[in-house]
Amino acid sequence: MTNTIKTPAYVTDEKILDRDLGALRKIADEAACKLLYSPKACALSPVLEKVAGRVDGFSCSSLFELRLIDRVCGGETPLHLVSPLLKEETLGEIGGRLDYLTFNSLTQWELFGDKVPAATRAGIRINPQLSFIRDPRYDPCRRNSKLGVPISKLAEAVEAEPARLRGISGLHFHNNCDATDFASLLATARHIQDVIPNLLESLDWINMGGGYLFNLAEDTSDFFHAVEVFRDTFGLDVFIEPGAALARRAGSIVATVHDLFESDGIQVAVLDTTVNHMAEVFEFQFEPDVLGHVDGGAHPYVLAGCTCRAGDVFGEYAFDAPLAVGSRITFPNMGAYTMSNAHRFNGVGLPTIYTRRADGGLEMIREDTFDDFARTAGVAGNAVA
Repeated sequence: MTNTIKTPAYVTDEKILDRDLGALRKIADEAACKLLYSPKACALSPVLEKVAGRVDGFSCSSLFELRLIDRVCGGETPLHLVSPLLKEETLGEIGGRLDYLTFNSLTQWELFGDKVPAATRAGIRINPQLSFIRDPRYDPCRRNSKLGVPISKLAEAVEAEPARLRGISGLHFHNNCDATDFASLLATARHIQDVIPNLLESLDWINMGGGYLFNLAEDTSDFFHAVEVFRDTFGLDVFIEPGAALARRAGSIVATVHDLFESDGIQVAVLDTTVNHMAEVFEFQFEPDVLGHVDGGAHPYVLAGCTCRAGDVFGEYAFDAPLAVGSRITFPNMGAYTMSNAHRFNGVGLPTIYTRRADGGLEMIREDTFDDFARTAGVAGNAVA
């Protein structure tokens, strides 16, 4: 099937998406919490259309995401907005469509709180000041964090200036990334309970964010206990907003080998994809999975991207059979944060987008073109720059 694909390609698999979405829906229902999807992980229309009817809303981070959800999923879909940047014009354009609006800071709340429509539930993002991520680039609770009100400061405000929070009906927190167990979530829930119990008593809802790979967790009991802290102890509606947990396994990147040569004793295979298309591979400096790779395989290669960046390399892989010009290489588990981060450095086009339908049929959704590239360069129409 991959031989019919025009590469580089991004392929969404409906069966895998259905499977992982169904598993998340089941967990949320068993926990009696509400399931949101965070489109920053993957905002492609085949994913949004599939997800729309099976989640309780979308947790967006920008005006464009909000408008995209309305266009793809219809104007009745519940919308949540949480972002470090909130502009008055955003509230003016779409404020009336928001079911929930989370302010990132107390100053943000003071600036715009009186402009929140009556039907919109306002919340505050808190920084629990508990770090579980080693890499500070991905740690919302890093030193000098821009994400949320430090819980110690919020506790002080509750004690000294309770009127300052009048109108706030909920809280949002998100302090993990790609976690495969829920011990840290339960620890965070108990910490919040201990530090601001009086505030929790006055609220209606809490959003526990994302950052957890439900489908890779061996034990979900701590997740259920974390929900119980807020739902049973304080009577709150509880939201979760996974992104990667829903989309990651449903997407893959397919590439073609276009050149093979020896370099310092190993064969280099140059592909028509690039770390441009998998930005987190370059940022995290990890080697992505490749279908057909065999540890200690007879035919080792360095798989390299097609740009002039020296570090545009995926890593060393080995196969039982030799590669040739024209061989196809598939990178699985690329459904999250690939296309949303992909870019065109060196003028390399973005992957062609396909969906593999549940019946196995393959449908091209969109192909990147020179005109798309030219428009991002500010070239209008067919004008020559």
